[in-house]
Amino acid sequence: MLSAKTEYSCLALARLAVEHASGQPVQGRRLAAEEGIPEGFLVQILQELKRLGLVTSTRGASGGYRLAREPEDLSLGEVLDLVDGPPSAAGCVAKPSPLGEAVAEALCESSRNERERLRGLSLAEVAAQATAPGGMYYI
Repeated sequence: MLSAKTEYSCLALARLAVEHASGQPVQGRRLAAEEGIPEGFLVQILQELKRLGLVTSTRGASGGYRLAREPEDLSLGEVLDLVDGPPSAAGCVAKPSPLGEAVAEALCESSRNERERLRGLSLAEVAAQATAPGGMYYI
């Protein structure tokens, strides 16, 4: 399960991918309103995404944020790796046991497989699915 921060990070980056072709920065206020992300939280997220090298910002009245790389060159899996770190085997087993360790490892393996699949899905592909006529996209 993704944290709100991770989900909002992916959503913000996907919106910037949709807007990328315009060459214009997207104002944080507009991004927050269009995607239903709390504005204060989005500011923190965008600052972290900037620190991670995923977005750039421009100050001023016509300023805002844009992707630091081409949408084709950035995958959802990479975003998750940067924002959350790699999947870990750290479980929440109350009492360590062979069974608990086996369950934790199975869950970790599932997370690794999912992450690998998302590494093959670029932000450009997500943006294309979202903007296609009748485009509903499910991951």
